[in-house]
Amino acid sequence: MDRLLLAKVHKVQLEIANEVKRICDKYHITYFLIAGTLLGAVRHKGFIPWDDDLDIGMLRKDYIRFLKIARKELKDYYFLETWKVSPGYGMPFAKIRKNGTKYIERNSKNVNCHPGIYIDIFPFDHVPNSKLLRLIHEYQLKFYQYVILELCNYKVSLNSKSIKGFIYNLLKQRVKGFHIKYLKKKYEMISKKYNKKPTEFVLAVGGSYGYKKETIKFSWVSQTDELDFEGHSFKVPKGYKEYLACLYGDFMTPPPTNQRYNRHDIIEVNFFVNLSR
Repeated sequence: MDRLLLAKVHKVQLEIANEVKRICDKYHITYFLIAGTLLGAVRHKGFIPWDDDLDIGMLRKDYIRFLKIARKELKDYYFLETWKVSPGYGMPFAKIRKNGTKYIERNSKNVNCHPGIYIDIFPFDHVPNSKLLRLIHEYQLKFYQYVILELCNYKVSLNSKSIKGFIYNLLKQRVKGFHIKYLKKKYEMISKKYNKKPTEFVLAVGGSYGYKKETIKFSWVSQTDELDFEGHSFKVPKGYKEYLACLYGDFMTPPPTNQRYNRHDIIEVNFFVNLSR
């Protein structure tokens, strides 16, 4: 995606993010910038120039409350997508889309969901303190996520000849007859299992860096601060430096030029689409 087109996408994503901020501020819902968006706020005071998305995190209790309020509070030209709202959508986190736009990723081009330009809203759930229990938790979530993505027609990259691929294909036969709603419900039950008794660690559910890297200390996100992002003030985790170091290492040093690319492999962008929704 060229710079001018990406700049137009960023403008729409910032507009959506400001709508999320408006609702959260109005109803006192805690949110915080995460992942590359947070890195952009710290290193560039806005979008990383080559980044193609915008990520926001919320602890599960805030996430649930946000979804409930946003269904009524969002302006008409936005669409709140979860896998309960759109049966064909297979991600365990929410997207807020802009109606009248199109933003298609290669891996989800055959998925029956809203096609609009989006930002991601990730719930954060507690995970076990024990490394062994975290490993079990990780593989339970991975298994159900792979099955759900496959059933929803996402392109799943898993080597069927590997041990992981063999085990996945073997177990998949056991749930093949189950309804997609059941599988999504099962995933959420597993994900939220440790929330009743808060632990030292939390996980960005469905985060693209994987379970181990997305597992961070609860203390880093339990309180928030504020940073400038494209001329607007957004909440960020109080422990944003520790969080970014955990995710990226030396986060203030930009990657080499040949590693600066759009991660989501966007194959179609359109800003004026007549949508049926």
